[in-house]
Amino acid sequence: MAQSAKAKVFATCGNHDLDTRHKINKFDPRGFLRTLQPSFPISHLSQDDRSILEYWANNFTLIEDETYRILNINSCAFHGYGDEQNQELNHGRISDITLEAIEKALRKSHREYPSKHNICLIHHHIKPVSSDDFEDKSAIKGAEKLTDLLSTAELGEWLIIHGHRHRSNLFCAGGNTAPIVLSCASFAATRTGDEHNPCPNQFYVIHLDTQEPGRPSSVSGLIQTWNWTPTYGWMENNDILGGLPKSTGFGYRGRISDLADRIYDKTKSEIKINRRRLIEQFPEFLRLVPKDMKSLLYTLDQRGIVITYVGQEIEELVAPDV
Repeated sequence: MAQSAKAKVFATCGNHDLDTRHKINKFDPRGFLRTLQPSFPISHLSQDDRSILEYWANNFTLIEDETYRILNINSCAFHGYGDEQNQELNHGRISDITLEAIEKALRKSHREYPSKHNICLIHHHIKPVSSDDFEDKSAIKGAEKLTDLLSTAELGEWLIIHGHRHRSNLFCAGGNTAPIVLSCASFAATRTGDEHNPCPNQFYVIHLDTQEPGRPSSVSGLIQTWNWTPTYGWMENNDILGGLPKSTGFGYRGRISDLADRIYDKTKSEIKINRRRLIEQFPEFLRLVPKDMKSLLYTLDQRGIVITYVGQEIEELVAPDV
């Protein structure tokens, strides 16, 4: 896939990638990964490249080019350690030592190059997904400190991409400068043995908005979702219950009520607004995470705006009493 797309591959270590139960290697859980060809976790680099050696030695590495900054964290760094009652393989972890080193590296990099896209790649999830039927204890230990660090204004805005629990979600991790978090569904694992998981198999194509040169980095863009559909294969133009919608966005940091007021006033003045006109007048409409989109549509509905759809996509807004 990477070769056909002429793309670079950046991976990160997951719990199933390691021989933590020593079924093959009796003393080195990560030995297999370190001998892979192409190299892991960065396929276009050699195994003795500094970035790859840093990833294994320091439990993270920072990869940069002219437009992006990727913070690649090994949340499985301590898998294979711990005693029988507190085995590290049961959860992710970012230690305080690792976080201190990350902060030092990010401050230096961002001070020199403030306008790059900031992406944090990590396997384990930052927020538990517990319910009455399922208690999730596998989230990252140290996730709160990581989120606080990546919320620091002088480090720019961040997009965190993670997996592990195979629950798709897109949300803001806190206040106005907090990271946007993309929690990914599984590309290929089935839900056998994970019946509490409502998500279909999905993969995502992320389009990041162009950064303004010289300005601190911000995070906004669009996500196109592909769903695996039995008998049909991968499909781009369908929504499946439980997963991310076929098209969604992120980056709007304003008040939903303020956006609703402006859309309401515009709809009343023009009587009807189709989808194209809506996006022309309010481009931020496409930069709402799914929960914010639901809040906006609910607010407009409560104020009498008639919303028509084609599938799950908004087709037209009509003012009250028309």
